[in-house]
Amino acid sequence: MKFRTISISTFALALSGCATQQNRDPWEGYNRAIFKFNQITYDYAFIPAAKGYVYIVPNEVQTGIDNTYNNILEPGRVANNLLQFNLDYAWRDTARFLANTIFGVFGLFDVGKTLGLPRRTQNFGFTLAKWGYRYSPYFILPILGPNTFGGATGNLVDSVFNPLNYTYISPRVVSWSAYGIYKSNEGVQYLSLYERLMNSSIDPYIAARNAYLQNYDYELDKTLQTKENNRQQNSFASDRDVLDILDQQE
Repeated sequence: MKFRTISISTFALALSGCATQQNRDPWEGYNRAIFKFNQITYDYAFIPAAKGYVYIVPNEVQTGIDNTYNNILEPGRVANNLLQFNLDYAWRDTARFLANTIFGVFGLFDVGKTLGLPRRTQNFGFTLAKWGYRYSPYFILPILGPNTFGGATGNLVDSVFNPLNYTYISPRVVSWSAYGIYKSNEGVQYLSLYERLMNSSIDPYIAARNAYLQNYDYELDKTLQTKENNRQQNSFASDRDVLDILDQQE
């Protein structure tokens, strides 16, 4: 796994010239094809299942699943803080992890948030941006949806810090099941947003891409404490926030 991680990181850095601030979608043909495939899959399989999931699973349980899995991911955030030389974030996220693990029943409850230690968006994709690979190409993954090439690469690197990925800690079936439940639980939170984007845009692909990249850039700037992105002052708190941005860009 170590060799694969190093190879992927090197490959990502080598492709730093594939996208610029003005052209974030150099692989639009591929992305549109995967977007169409995902649309069909979502509409005929995942969305009906997601609506059933929302109906059956209480909100408190959904929140607990999200909290618990994100607590497992916290050591990876700490590692990326250190790779970005941000010691302030590192100690805060370490304190958050300890508080949620000890007092929050292994992360089931977000005790850290009540202590003034909110969860932050942090991953190796952001670390690559800190190292100079900022304008990573927009990249859509089958089933998993929109990302950037740096973000997708970062997810593979971040898996090194996920304890569930080591068979001596948990069997492979457990790690994959936990990830599947977490991603399914995460997906239902964006269900209404997805439907409104698809129904309110002449070109849903452009709408989804612009919304994703604008939010991605905001979270990136907030985490790295930069001021390059002044277009949006708040992260998307609601469907309306996204639709307002799309209206401004049309």
